[in-house]
Amino acid sequence: MTFESRNPATGEAIQRYPALRPAEVEARLALSVSAWRQWAATPMAQRAAMLRRLGDLLEQRAESYGRLITEEMGKPIGEAIGEVKKAALGARHFADHGPTYLAPMPVEGMNAEVHYQSLGPVFAVMPWNLPFWQVLRFFIPTALAGNTVLVKHAETVQGCALAIEKLVLEAGAPEGVYLNLPVEREAVPAIVADPRVRAVTVTGSTQAGRAVAGQAGAWGKKAVLELGGSDPFIVFEDADFDRAVKLAVTSRFSNNAQSCIAAKRFFIAESIAPRFEAAFVEQAAALRMGDPLATETQLGPLARADLRDKVHAQVEAALAQGGRLLTGGRPDPRPGNFYPPTVIAGLPHSAPVVQEELFGPVALLFSFRTEQEAIALANATDYGLGATVWSQDLARAQRVAGALEAGAVFINDFVRSDPRASFGGVKGSGFGRELGPLGARELTNAKLVFVG
Repeated sequence: MTFESRNPATGEAIQRYPALRPAEVEARLALSVSAWRQWAATPMAQRAAMLRRLGDLLEQRAESYGRLITEEMGKPIGEAIGEVKKAALGARHFADHGPTYLAPMPVEGMNAEVHYQSLGPVFAVMPWNLPFWQVLRFFIPTALAGNTVLVKHAETVQGCALAIEKLVLEAGAPEGVYLNLPVEREAVPAIVADPRVRAVTVTGSTQAGRAVAGQAGAWGKKAVLELGGSDPFIVFEDADFDRAVKLAVTSRFSNNAQSCIAAKRFFIAESIAPRFEAAFVEQAAALRMGDPLATETQLGPLARADLRDKVHAQVEAALAQGGRLLTGGRPDPRPGNFYPPTVIAGLPHSAPVVQEELFGPVALLFSFRTEQEAIALANATDYGLGATVWSQDLARAQRVAGALEAGAVFINDFVRSDPRASFGGVKGSGFGRELGPLGARELTNAKLVFVG
């Protein structure tokens, strides 16, 4: 079995990578355990120093790593370089602040502390859409806590997977702290079940995450899930109109519209809905689609041909279910997996396609009359990752934010992750947290130490 990376902009094969044989998987599991015992005993200051060097290397190599990302998954080169620099920022943040996040916490009223200690080897299943940031945002705090990691990266970005493994070694981590684990999906249950694996984390689709979490639960192992999303973007009549439109387009179409925390369902106050629709369509249709290695490109191809085909099938279903096509709606004829910015309005919210995650450049526009209706429509989904509220009445915005079923709500801005703040979802979007103090402690043994 081999994995193939293929240029999404041209359809041309880049390279093939062999999957690990069972004996090779066993060797890496054994190495991960032995490395954990060494790494967990390494002083926190030394683990933090490794992260600081990791951040420096990411900054120095941002352009070369960015090009690798673009060639393997198709995002515009400027965004790819930005992804690497964000990972560098994350490494430096946890090098500076992580030891404080993981410091023993006194228990009020008791002569006791909670100590945050490592669990052991952590198995991670990672996606292709942010092939550096999503892996490193998990690895950085997890390694700082003294854990080792085994990463099953997506089959189509094995060049990125190998580059990260080499990067961590060059940053000074002992061999085995980070191990790439290129295996077929069928091999995952046995790895989850292996007693040497102490916890599991998945970033990906809801279906895949629930399957792996079920396997972890069967063996009594902790799981962290960061899964799909169908984020609502609510705009009240008193919003900063121009900024709301601009950031609505940014949120929906960044990263080639392949982001779990992208806004996907747009709820606009009825009094401004026609104006918002016209402005949104104008700006979306004007996005420059083309070669992702060209600096002027704003929208590149989807990562794989089957993903483009799935998006088009969802668009056709939306139109059949009552949607009104405002722009786009057909695959671009050029080579590669290009799909133009597509905007659909008028769908009944009960339409089946509204309940699906649209992982491509398609936006669904709706209108609402009352605050209560906006909240109800926004919450009428199996997902609960992020949400956005736009209003200059901050009391109303805070009230709506409190009623939304989501792991994060941004007021008068668009949702994005930040190393300083916790990140994760509820409902079908998963459980557990990454980043910030909560994320630093998520994959640890919170051990109570009491002195009598």
